Amino acid sequence: MLKACCLYNVFGSGAIHGIYAQFLAQAAIHNKGKKIGFLRGAGTRFAIWFYAVMRILRHRHALLATVHQASFKDLAKTDVVRAAVVDIKDDQFFKAMYYVLRAVFPAICALCFCDKGEPCLDKIYYLSKRATVAFDRSKDLLNDTELFKLEIDKLLEEYTSDVYGSKGKTEYDEEEEE
Repeated sequence: MLKACCLYNVFGSGAIHGIYAQFLAQAAIHNKGKKIGFLRGAGTRFAIWFYAVMRILRHRHALLATVHQASFKDLAKTDVVRAAVVDIKDDQFFKAMYYVLRAVFPAICALCFCDKGEPCLDKIYYLSKRATVAFDRSKDLLNDTELFKLEIDKLLEEYTSDVYGSKGKTEYDEEEEE
């Protein structure tokens, strides 16, 4: 979800006008002339982040077209922008977002019915059963440690390789192997 927030800050908020303008132009090309931007999540309503991730998945081709433009390459980029570009070019990033959304989609639909304020308990019951099935079907995909590698794991690997050399082993580890 943090990467979705980063993508919003770079491409969707208008804070970096040149990038935002180029993205909106590409979004219009990919959405039959409609300039559809990103959604911004709020801390008080967590479900909106899933809607934001859905919108990012929908705009994948517009994002790729934006970062591959010659005019985009001429813009000055901060470290945050460079990190966002790396995420956009990473197929595993979009694959991970798809797997998460696939697992929670029935639950998100149930939340939509809850917000309507009209009788729909039968639909919510049905969607709660569908949510259980979706979680069960996605369990193996969501447990993929290579796809969902934690940022803390990456930082620990970098730290151990810096401290203990390229192998990341301590003297104690080497003694155990013998």
